[in-house]
Amino acid sequence: MPIANSLSALGGRFPALQHRDFRIVWFGMFFASATMMFQFYAQGWFVLSLTSSVTLLGVLGVSRGTGMLIFSMYGGALADRVDRRTLLIVTQSLAFAIYAVLSVLILLDRIALWQAFVLIFLSASVESVDAPARQALLPHLVPREHIANAVALLMAAQISAFAYLPPLAGLAIETIGTGGAFAVSLLGHVVVVAALFALRVRPVSQRSADTLVRSIGQGVSYSAGQPAVLWIILFNLFIGLLGFPIISTLAPFWMRHELGLGAVGWTMMGWMWGLGTVVSSVAFSAWRLSGQFGRIFVVSAVGFALSLIAFSLTRSLPLAALAWAVNGMFFTTNIIVSASLLQMIVPAAYMGRVMSLRTISGAFNQIAAAPLGAVADGVGIDRMVPAAALLLTLLIIAPSLAVPAVRALDENVKRRLQEPQAV
Repeated sequence: MPIANSLSALGGRFPALQHRDFRIVWFGMFFASATMMFQFYAQGWFVLSLTSSVTLLGVLGVSRGTGMLIFSMYGGALADRVDRRTLLIVTQSLAFAIYAVLSVLILLDRIALWQAFVLIFLSASVESVDAPARQALLPHLVPREHIANAVALLMAAQISAFAYLPPLAGLAIETIGTGGAFAVSLLGHVVVVAALFALRVRPVSQRSADTLVRSIGQGVSYSAGQPAVLWIILFNLFIGLLGFPIISTLAPFWMRHELGLGAVGWTMMGWMWGLGTVVSSVAFSAWRLSGQFGRIFVVSAVGFALSLIAFSLTRSLPLAALAWAVNGMFFTTNIIVSASLLQMIVPAAYMGRVMSLRTISGAFNQIAAAPLGAVADGVGIDRMVPAAALLLTLLIIAPSLAVPAVRALDENVKRRLQEPQAV
């Protein structure tokens, strides 16, 4: 009875947790994210240990981004045609195998930089098929009225590790090396596969006589013809091109050369960024903000850009840490709200392909690390970061004021919520 009462209380506060299959996925992602945090930090530090060039560090992003760019739409089309659960089991198993090879080669000191880039390219290719399928699975786990809560809870599960794991990841890198850190991350893939096998849901495949290429074209046409969907994706793209590469790929250089931090110091700053992400994800998990998503989407995008400017203009560690935490909070808010908006307004038949376009914006944020790194090598990273953040601010504010579809996002959501849900 106490357990049942606890679950009932959680279901009242976090309605998505009322659904068994969603709870399984949520707990699996929570554990997996903790171990995959070692993978995230090991990649950047491994490359930085072999080169002092920001440009070459940016090539790490190109390796990830190219794989995502090539295979994202293919993955989205597959997610709309096959059993999404089975597809996820396959992609998670392949990711395990690739990172196992990378870990062994690094531990044996038998790997060159180009080989690491190839393996990271392969892992990103697999993950680009995994991501749209994972997001497209969500409408099968919860009803539409609980989607926003489910997105926030999944985001909390995935990024909560940023709040407590970065210092441990830094210690792991310094004690057992990057190869050992990659080995620890393998546990995450095992847990996710186990959770997927435990699901009862069996999504019905969308039978189609169209080829995958034609199916991809239909997804692009649908997104381009829906102004609300298009602008959500474009905002994700702007943030991906000019903001997130600095955080995800180029940050090790900034932390070392501008703030004078080592591996542990860098991961401690990551811990501060993670605190901001947890504040945001927990708040969105507990609050009900129906009718306000469009407004929050725009405000969080502007806040992300402005906090990045603030971070770039200070060399005080306390102020930099504060700006970094605020940046994580706004970034997570924007990611949660953009995913929720798309989940609520896009028909289930197009969900995988539309979500794959979000993954493509993620691909560009990886690829953009190389040209941003090249600019930083030329003019200095201390000039590149604030300039990129300022341009991003302008790209967000201008359409927010001038484009009707952006201003009418809330009305679009209200209209869709009143329609019957088709899974």
